[in-house]
Amino acid sequence: MIAGEGQVRSHSMTGLANWIAWSAATLFVLYQLATQNSIGAMQNALSAEMSLSAVEIGVISASFLFIYALMQIPAGMLLDRWRPRLLLPPAALGVALSAWLMSMATGFWGLVAARALMGMCAAFAFPGAGLMARRRLPASQFALAMGLIDFAFGVGAYLGDAGVGALLAVQTWQGIMIDFAFFGALVAILCWACIGRTTPQGEVATHSALEQSMMESLRAVWSVRQVRLATITASALMSTMFAFGGLWDVPLQKAFGYTQEDAIGINSWLFVGIAVMPPIAGWCADRWHARREILLGGQVVSVITMIVILAVDDPWPYWLVGGTLLILGLGIGTCVLTFPIACDAVSPANTGAAIGVVNAAGLLTSAIFQVIPGIALAVLGSHSLTIMRVVLALFVVIAMAGLWATWRMEPRCKAAA
Repeated sequence: MIAGEGQVRSHSMTGLANWIAWSAATLFVLYQLATQNSIGAMQNALSAEMSLSAVEIGVISASFLFIYALMQIPAGMLLDRWRPRLLLPPAALGVALSAWLMSMATGFWGLVAARALMGMCAAFAFPGAGLMARRRLPASQFALAMGLIDFAFGVGAYLGDAGVGALLAVQTWQGIMIDFAFFGALVAILCWACIGRTTPQGEVATHSALEQSMMESLRAVWSVRQVRLATITASALMSTMFAFGGLWDVPLQKAFGYTQEDAIGINSWLFVGIAVMPPIAGWCADRWHARREILLGGQVVSVITMIVILAVDDPWPYWLVGGTLLILGLGIGTCVLTFPIACDAVSPANTGAAIGVVNAAGLLTSAIFQVIPGIALAVLGSHSLTIMRVVLALFVVIAMAGLWATWRMEPRCKAAA
C-alpha cells in the first residue's frame, strides 16, 4: 500500500512538473505577443520622435510579421530535433535583445532590423509551446493545452496594446522596450529552469527526427492530406481574424456611420470571443473526441455571422453589433483545433513541423488578404458602404473554402505511428 501511494505521489509530481514546464513555454508565447503588439500603441510616439510616415510605420510593423511567418516551419523542425529546452531560452533572449536594440534605435532602418530580429526569434514561441504540450502532457488534454496557448496569445496581444498604451502615460517608449528586454531575460531563465528533460517518448521522437533531413520532414508532413486540409482551414480562419477583424472591420463599421472610437470598441468584442473560445473548444474537443465536428460548427457560425454583418441595411445599436462580432469571434476561436488535427495525423517526430506548417500558412495568407481589399477599394475609388460590402464579401468566400476543407477531413484521426 505504501509503495503504491509512493508511485501515485511520484506520478502526480511528474504530472505537475510537466504542466509547469508547459506553462514556462506558454509564458514565452504571451511575452512574444505583448512585445510584438507594442508597436501599435507606440506608433504615434515613434512617428513624432523620428518623423516617420504612416508607410514607414507599416513597414516596421510588417518586418516582424513577414520574418515571423517565414520562420515558423524551420523553427518547428529545429524544435523537433533539438528539444524546446535547448532552443526556447536563447530564442527568448533573442526577443529580449531585439527589444533592447529597438530602444537604442535612432532611425527607420534600426527599427526595421530590430523588429526583423524579434520576428525571427519569436517564431520559436508558439510551435515550442505546442511541442511541449504534445510531448509532456497527456494526449487526452492536448487540444485543451493548445486552446490555453491560444488564450495566452490573446492576453499577450491585449497587454501589448492596452497595457503599453497605459504605460506610455508614465514612461517613454524606449523605457518600455527596456522593460520588455528585462522581462524577456526572466522568461528565458524560467524556460531553462522549468522545462528540464523531456519524456522518454519525447526522446524517441527527437532521435527519429534527427534520422531524417529537414526536407524529408517537410515532405513527410506535407504529404499528409489531413495536414494540407488543416492549412486551408487555418488560412481561412486566420485571414478572417487578422485581415477582416484586425484591419478591415473598423473601416466597415465607420461606413455604417459609427465614429472611430465606437468602431474600435465594437471590434474589440471580436477579439474577446477569439480569446475566450480556444480553451473551451479544446476542452470540449478532448472530452467528446470531436475536433472536426466542433471546428465545423465554429466555421458555420463564422460564415452565417459574416453574411449577417455584411447584409444588414439599417444601422444597429452598438450593443447588437458588438454582440454579433462577439459571436463571430467565438466561431473563429475554434481555429485552434487545426493544430491538434494536423498533429494527430503525423508522426511524433514531426509535431513541431506540423504546427509550423499550419501556422505559417495561416499567417502568410492573412498578410496577403490584408492587402487585397485595400487594392480593390483603391481601384474602385470608393469606401462607401455598398463598395465595402462587395469587397469584404471576399472573406465570406474565404470562410466557405475553409468550411469545405474541414468537411473533407477525416472524422477521427489517430496519431501516426
